[in-house]
Amino acid sequence: MRIATSQIFDRNIAALQNNQAQLAQTQAQVASGKKMLKPSDDPVRAARSLELQQSQSVNQQFLANIGYAKDQLALTDTRLSTMTDTLQYMRQQFIKAGNGGLSAQDKAAIASDLRSQLDNLVALANSKDGQGEYLFSGYKNDTAPIAFGDHDGNSITPEIYYYQGDAGTRQMQVGPERRMDVSVPGSASGGGGLFEADQSTYVPAVPPTDPTDPTTGTPAQYPPAEFFNRLKMAIDAIDPATATAVTLPAGYTDPTSYGLDTVDAFMERIAQYQSKVGSQRAELDSLDFAGQAIGEQYAAARSRIEDLDYNEALSRLAQQQLVLQAAQMSFARVANLSLFQYL
Repeated sequence: MRIATSQIFDRNIAALQNNQAQLAQTQAQVASGKKMLKPSDDPVRAARSLELQQSQSVNQQFLANIGYAKDQLALTDTRLSTMTDTLQYMRQQFIKAGNGGLSAQDKAAIASDLRSQLDNLVALANSKDGQGEYLFSGYKNDTAPIAFGDHDGNSITPEIYYYQGDAGTRQMQVGPERRMDVSVPGSASGGGGLFEADQSTYVPAVPPTDPTDPTTGTPAQYPPAEFFNRLKMAIDAIDPATATAVTLPAGYTDPTSYGLDTVDAFMERIAQYQSKVGSQRAELDSLDFAGQAIGEQYAAARSRIEDLDYNEALSRLAQQQLVLQAAQMSFARVANLSLFQYL
C-alpha cells in the first residue's frame, strides 16, 4: 500500500491537534477546578448539577427567612419581657397605693409615677423592628398600634387609648410546607390580642361625597385598647386630683384591687404570647439546623459532580504533555525523511 507524503503530514497534524486539544481541556479543568467546562461536556451531569443548584438556592432562601424570623421573634420576645418588667413595677406601686396611711401628696406622687410607667408601656407597644415597621400592628405595620385621643370622631365621647392596627398576623415561609407567625397582633375579633382590643368594632372611614363639605363623610372608628384604658382608670382613681371623676366598674370599690387585676390580666396575656414565641424560636432553631445539614448535603452532591479530582487531573496533564512532546519529536523526524538526503 502506497502512503503519500501528504497523508503522513495530514495524519500527524491531526494527531498533534487532537493531543493539543486534550491538553488544553485538561489545563482549563485544572485552572477552573471543575470537571465540566460547559454543559455539552456531560449533559446528564450538567442537568443534575443544575437541579442541585436550584434546590440549594431554595434552601438558602429558607435559611435566610429563618434568620429573619429568628431576629423578629427575638426582638418581639425582648419587648414582651420589658413590658412584663414594667407591669411588675406598676404592680408594686399599686400595692403601695393601697396603704391606708398614705397622704394625698403620697398618692399623687404614686399616680404620677404610674402614669410615667403607662407612657413607657405605650412606647413599648409602639416598638419598631430594624426595618422601621411596628411590631404589634398586625398587617398595618406602618401605623403605630396605640394612640390616645378621639377614637371615633365624636367630640362627646371621652379621649381614650385605642388600637390603630388590625388583627392580622404576619407570616414567613421558613420551609417547603411551613409558614410561621412572626408577629403578635394587638387585637382580635370579638376582643383579645395583646392589648385586649375588639377588632370587630373597627369601622373604616368613609370619604366625603362632597369635597367641599367634610361632614358628608365619616371618620374611622377604632377599637379601644382596653388594658391601657383600665390602667389609666385605676391610676386616675388613685390620684386625689382626678379620683372624684372616676367610677370604677361594678364589683370594685378600691382602685388598688382594680389596678392589680388589670396588671395581672395584662401580664397573663403577655405570658401567653411569650410562650408561643418561645416555642416558635425553638422550632426555628431545629429548622435552621436541618436546613444547614441539607445545604451541606447539596454542596457535597454538587462537589461530586462538578469538582475536579486534582490528583487524577495532574497525572493526566503530565501524561498528555509527554504524549504531545513525543508526537512533536516523532513528526519532526518523519518530516525530515527524504531520498534527497541520500543522493
